[in-house]
Amino acid sequence: MGVSVESNVRGSCCLCGANAVVLTGEHKVKASALKKEFGNRPLYIGNVEHGPMRYAQGTKSKAFHFNSKLCADCNSSRTQGADRAFDKFNSNATQLCAEGAPPEFAFMDEAFLEGTPGYVDLFRYFAKILCCHIADLDGPRLLHMCNFAIGKNNQNCVYLSVDLDPKYKKYVHSGSYGPYAAHGGLVVYSDGETGGPNAFHSTLTIGPVRYVFYSRLTWLERLEVRLGHMKFYDWCRQMSAEAKRNPISSEDRLDLGLNSGDDA
Repeated sequence: MGVSVESNVRGSCCLCGANAVVLTGEHKVKASALKKEFGNRPLYIGNVEHGPMRYAQGTKSKAFHFNSKLCADCNSSRTQGADRAFDKFNSNATQLCAEGAPPEFAFMDEAFLEGTPGYVDLFRYFAKILCCHIADLDGPRLLHMCNFAIGKNNQNCVYLSVDLDPKYKKYVHSGSYGPYAAHGGLVVYSDGETGGPNAFHSTLTIGPVRYVFYSRLTWLERLEVRLGHMKFYDWCRQMSAEAKRNPISSEDRLDLGLNSGDDA
């Protein structure tokens, strides 16, 4: 039985694990989508985990970048199909919103029907984003999800839903803020008894369209994280304990795309 979890090593790609002289940062909110939606107007980025929105200056702002890094191959050829699929899907979803239709109808496009290359590539994009969120918190590389993100396997391990962002209307139409983008950071679904991680969850919003996505750990991944990556495992347990002491509000749960029964 092979190893399913490996450490993220500084100076190495957080997707393929290769040591590389040149490493580049990945966007938390894709620059091309921001440019298409907002042009050169001022941007505000929101993050439910870390308080109110803040001015982000522009699409090149550090507020939109992960600290974790990718090698040149993973940031270009290996994830190019996923990036293009997201751009096309997001453009379709945004257009549907402008027409008064639900953004999830974008899955009715023949390019994104379940099982098509476009559908799989869209999910690869969100696998990449989850991997980067985990790496930003010094978490390990979940090899199946990393390999799915870069096209080394075709077994999708990501769950995705698309809807209207509940905060968008409140902030944008209040006149208090300009164009809006947001991410949900990394949310951990914890085991009810041990507090260890069972799944990782996040959100991404561009304009009115919100993506809610997560990935569940297999029993082997849970075991290897607990036995071989204790620092991150303990951090997850601490977050679980804090959430039990100070449960997040129903409004924040809504903003994070969490159901009332989710143990986050």
